[in-house]
Amino acid sequence: MKTFVLAAGLATLMSGAAMAQTTAPATEGTTAPAAGTEAPIAGSATPTSGMEGGSPIVMLPEVQAGAAPAHFLADDLDDEEVYGANNEEIGEVEDIILSADGTVAAVVIEVGGFLGIGEKDVLVDWNAIEVAVEGDDIRLLAPTLTREMLEQAEGVDLDTLLVGRN
Repeated sequence: MKTFVLAAGLATLMSGAAMAQTTAPATEGTTAPAAGTEAPIAGSATPTSGMEGGSPIVMLPEVQAGAAPAHFLADDLDDEEVYGANNEEIGEVEDIILSADGTVAAVVIEVGGFLGIGEKDVLVDWNAIEVAVEGDDIRLLAPTLTREMLEQAEGVDLDTLLVGRN
């Protein structure tokens, strides 16, 4: 009898796990891309129907070999060198500032100094940055900026600029 109860309990647990792994039906207004169709272009993936009665869950397309990055983690850009006009290194990404609505408000670029001494943070518009891929590496380009422009720009203290950083 113990064996039967144990087997029944195990079967119940396993069927529950199998059910949890099945895909939920699409909510009204949301569809998954059909097999073999092209994935959305960078920036076009929105929360499937967003919060307009649909699910807040987002499905992003898988990366395509040799294609420009459609998505990347903000952490991937941390300490990434930024190349300006004439393909010279002009600084490195210190952080990314997000607005309350989720858009990128600015990229914090660290410029100047030597071995961490005398550096300053400068806010740069995200639209001034181009993301490129070289092999498996991300390369950040700012073709309208030079090192001199960043060195002459006013630096910011992020601790006084952002909420909860003091």
